[in-house]
Amino acid sequence: MRAVCLALLALGAQGPSRATPAQAPGAFLKAHQGFWLGDRTNPNGTTTHIGLELFTRADGSLWARVAQPDFGNHEIPVKSVQETKAGMEVSLFPPITLKLTWSTDRFSGVWQTPGGAFPLELKAVGAFPEKVRRQAPKPPFPYREETVAIPSTDGVILGATLTLPQGKSRPRVVVLVHGSGPHNRDESAEGHRPFAVLADHLARQGVAVLRYDKRGISRSTGNYDQHTREQLIADLHAVLQALKARNQFKGIGLIGHSEGPGLAAAVAARHPESVDFLVSLAGVGLPGLDMMLVQDRSEALANGASPEEADAIVAYSKQHYERVVANPDPKACVAAVAALIQSSPKERALLAKFDMGSAGGTLSLESAGEPSLRDLLVADPTTDWRKVTCPVLALNGSLDVQVPPRSLEGLARALKAGGNAKVETEVLPGLNHGFQTAKTGRVDEYGELEETFAPVALARIAAFILGQR
Repeated sequence: MRAVCLALLALGAQGPSRATPAQAPGAFLKAHQGFWLGDRTNPNGTTTHIGLELFTRADGSLWARVAQPDFGNHEIPVKSVQETKAGMEVSLFPPITLKLTWSTDRFSGVWQTPGGAFPLELKAVGAFPEKVRRQAPKPPFPYREETVAIPSTDGVILGATLTLPQGKSRPRVVVLVHGSGPHNRDESAEGHRPFAVLADHLARQGVAVLRYDKRGISRSTGNYDQHTREQLIADLHAVLQALKARNQFKGIGLIGHSEGPGLAAAVAARHPESVDFLVSLAGVGLPGLDMMLVQDRSEALANGASPEEADAIVAYSKQHYERVVANPDPKACVAAVAALIQSSPKERALLAKFDMGSAGGTLSLESAGEPSLRDLLVADPTTDWRKVTCPVLALNGSLDVQVPPRSLEGLARALKAGGNAKVETEVLPGLNHGFQTAKTGRVDEYGELEETFAPVALARIAAFILGQR
């Protein structure tokens, strides 16, 4: 039976009585902890499910997350949560405000966007509607889980889950490091929870696993919208230090996905004594700008663009990214990118045609001023990979359109150039960026696939870890 031990994190149970906004600060939010769900009325008369969860974060503060279950999005980053005289107000990224008032047993309010205001009503539910994938962990569990809080730099507290296999006094432990985007500890997306599946598989093999929410997401504190790559590296190092302080593990390894392996490589290069082995899942092995251009070409071709159209898209992408790199000031960056967008109607039409450049994407105006995008573009992970001396397993899917197998070649070259002879690399046939067995590898296929994590990949990862001394 799986036990759940709470450390520094108390999740309030939703009771029958409700506070009013007039009570002491925080009392209203605390009394309404739990899941709330309702319909937002759209201009065309259709409705979209909107979910709100109120909870206590890893530092004890009250917070919220917003979900759009219809689109498989359960982690819309929240900027602020405030009580008001009539109820509460939640500000989101991108600029959206959820203004709610309390009425007897439900919230009524408005979903406010730059394009208009849409009425909304939320009622208490047990959980958000979500498709249960066949690989979702199921009991009986031969392990127990601890919910822990880990202090990092600048006052950030990371919410995390530590999975401990039963019957192992000093197991190996691995830390799962998520890719770019607002990921929680399970790297949840489209109804899939790949990190939960990976943690379950490894724990059943006798390997302990720690997975954590990215700063500013779910139970972790901090500012997601303004996070930098250096902060993510510091967060990962803090997690390693917390594990070492427990003095209960035989060895500590890192498993990173997408952007995650680059963060893992940075920590392994700076603190080699802290990392005993490393697994790269679709890790970046090219300089940031080069990788983004390779990614854009691959995605355009996968989405049906001709070679000539893909060339035009990449030519525009290069200008777009170069303006981001050249303008470290966010306001100047947004202005420069806006001017480029205004002067490139044909290129932007191509992006729209092949489902690229949408809001929040790397080629959107919304993301232009975010420090994390510029960090990705100027970073050169190969510098860190050349300094990694521990054993490395690097895997890619042959159908990966986000980090194509070409990146794996660059990663292997960097490790070899640094003198690391303890490296295993493999391209797994038929797998996409999320290590699902795929048909096309396209991004819009991820949610259509029932498989969360290909068994061949799970087995390869476990065999490598268990083979470490």
